[in-house]
Amino acid sequence: MAARLATTELRRVSHPGRVTWEPTDQAEPVPVPPTVVDGEGDLWLRDRGTGTWTMPEFNPKEFPDRCGEVLTWNELACEFGPLTALADDRRIGGGRRR
Repeated sequence: MAARLATTELRRVSHPGRVTWEPTDQAEPVPVPPTVVDGEGDLWLRDRGTGTWTMPEFNPKEFPDRCGEVLTWNELACEFGPLTALADDRRIGGGRRR
């Protein structure tokens, strides 16, 4: 967990205009970003209809099986966080910016 929290802080410093959520940020942000990158820099997309997240680049040879599943925000943040919004947009809510 220490490495993931260090990644969170590094992202906040490196991308001050983007919101980054810690792995422990379990409350879904409002408004919810349409896309995020996880702790390893992999892209996740939100389905507007269901509010769930999927990894469009999932390849079972490269990623753990869990990356191929449909996840909730809580699951995504807890298992693959920190999560960083791709948009350089301070209106995206919920995460701390520094």
